Amino acid sequence: MSGISVLLPVAATSDPNDLHRAHRSIVEQTAPPEEVILVTNQLLPEDIEMSISNLVDMHSVSQHEHFPNAHDLGGVLQAGLKKCTEPFVARMDADDVAEPERFSQQLAVLKETEADIVGTQLAEFSDNPEYKERTREVPTSHDEIAEWMSWRCPMNHPTTIFDRDAVIDAGGYRDFPMMEDWDLWARCLSAGLRFRNLDQALVRAEVKDLVDRRGGLDYAKAEIRMARELQDLGVASMQDTLQHLCFRIPPRLLPQQVRQRVYQTLAR
Repeated sequence: MSGISVLLPVAATSDPNDLHRAHRSIVEQTAPPEEVILVTNQLLPEDIEMSISNLVDMHSVSQHEHFPNAHDLGGVLQAGLKKCTEPFVARMDADDVAEPERFSQQLAVLKETEADIVGTQLAEFSDNPEYKERTREVPTSHDEIAEWMSWRCPMNHPTTIFDRDAVIDAGGYRDFPMMEDWDLWARCLSAGLRFRNLDQALVRAEVKDLVDRRGGLDYAKAEIRMARELQDLGVASMQDTLQHLCFRIPPRLLPQQVRQRVYQTLAR
C-alpha cells in the first residue's frame, strides 16, 4: 500500500478532458494512491459536475468533497487536506499529467530520508503534454531550497508530496491569494521541516495563460505581502527582502508582451 492521498482541486473553469487526463495519470501510477480527493468550492458547470461524478463512479479510490464556504484556493486546499486520511499527501492540479513513476520515486525519498516535503522539476506545455516548452527548475537539496525560500518559491507546488501531519502541524494552507504554496513552504521551513526536490521532471503542467495571471497590481501587492511574511517568519533578512522586491515587483507591472519575455528568460 502506498499510503498516499491525492489532493486535487477542481475549478469551475477546468476542462473535463484535462481533468480525465490528470486523473488517469494518477490512478495508473506504479504506486497508485489509496484515495483521490477531488475538492471544489464553486458552483460547477454541468460538464465538470458530470466529469467528477463519472470519475467517482468509475474509481472506488476517488471521492468528491465540496466546500462552498472555503475561501479561494488556500481555503479549499486546507479543507481538502483535513479530509485526506493517508500519511502522505500528493498535490496535483486538474490539468497536470504525472509520470508513471512519480509517486514511487517520491515515496522512496520520504521513507528513506529525513525529508518531510518532496517535489520534482516541472515540465511546462501549452496545449499538447507531449511537447514540452520549458522546465521550471528548482534546487534539489534542503540547504539550497532554504536559501531560495527567502526571495523565490523553491518548490513546484503540483509536484509535491508531503507528510500530512507535519504540514498540518505547521499550520497547513491559509487564505494567502496567489502565494498559497510559498506561504505554506515558508512556514514549514520556519517550523523545522525538511525539503528535497528530485532532479527529474515527473509532472507536466499546462501553462497556457500563466503570464497574464502573474501580472498586474494585485500580483505586485501579493509579492509585497509575501516579502513581509518571509521577514516576519525570520526566513528572509532585510537584504533578502529588498532583493525580492527589486527582482520580482517590476516584471509584474510590465505590459503583457514584455512580461512574457522577462518570464521566459529571468523570472523562472
